[in-house]
Amino acid sequence: MKAAICDRYGPPETVVIREVEKPVPGDNEILLRTRATTVNSGDARMRAARVPKGMGMMYRFGMGFVGPRIKVLGFEAAGEVVEIGRNVTRFNPGDRVLASNGFKLGGHSEFFLVDGKHGVAARIPDNVSYEEAAALQFGGVTSLVFLEKGRLKAGDHLLINGGSGAVGVLAIQIAKHMGVHVTAVCSAANADLMRELGADAVVDYGKTDVAELTETFDVVMDNHGNAPYRRIKHLLRPGGRFLMVIGNLYEMIGGKFNKAVVNADDVDDAFSERTFTRFLDLAASGAIHAVIGTQLPFDEIVEAYRIVDSGHKVGALVLTLD
Repeated sequence: MKAAICDRYGPPETVVIREVEKPVPGDNEILLRTRATTVNSGDARMRAARVPKGMGMMYRFGMGFVGPRIKVLGFEAAGEVVEIGRNVTRFNPGDRVLASNGFKLGGHSEFFLVDGKHGVAARIPDNVSYEEAAALQFGGVTSLVFLEKGRLKAGDHLLINGGSGAVGVLAIQIAKHMGVHVTAVCSAANADLMRELGADAVVDYGKTDVAELTETFDVVMDNHGNAPYRRIKHLLRPGGRFLMVIGNLYEMIGGKFNKAVVNADDVDDAFSERTFTRFLDLAASGAIHAVIGTQLPFDEIVEAYRIVDSGHKVGALVLTLD
């Protein structure tokens, strides 16, 4: 089977498509024929060992010193089940499924083995395509769990810093579905998209520094990393919450002792079939939809990484496999 292999850290060209052995599912595993996957900012950071400040050595100890220990990156795959382990009862060959192994990765391959211990899988509704399902996973999980942990509710005012990325485009839609007033921060080029997705107000970061806004918010969500709590805490209303989707080591440690901050450690328990099913059902109902800024064939994965590295990816970047 084809798989995109990353043997060493470096630029997009370090990723090479090779023929590798097709995996065989164990007793508690399922094997998908991948129809769609994505390249997201997490993949790009892992490929280049480009991690937040203070996490470099920790990352290399955990993931590999010269290159990733897990050679096939990719956080998810959408496809049909082709084989199941003997203990699997929830899925059958032919089922349309969206699956992820989390940081066990493996989605950038022609066949995706869903790990029996770490993997999560959910059926894709009939009116949601493979491409849409794949595009929803990264942003859908992140948005749902952070907004939920941030206790967002109808009538709240939410500021989303980084509104046009894979997380932001879904956070806007989910928040509007909940009855929330949304202000999105993005480039001028993406302002119309933000309004189309439902944003009530749009801030052009090229003209206005988010920290200089005069309005206050119940919840601030930082998807970009350039609006840490210390810079924007004055924008929070009394009892307000700061959702640190990305932050450096020191900010994450500080967040553990600040009840106003929700960081990645607070949402680990939400990576589940229930969460997958929730955002897929929202898509099936029309409450949210996938935003696919770029769609490329799998063979063009290097170009996909170049686009992500540019910092100008809009929504999800989807790779398709025939």
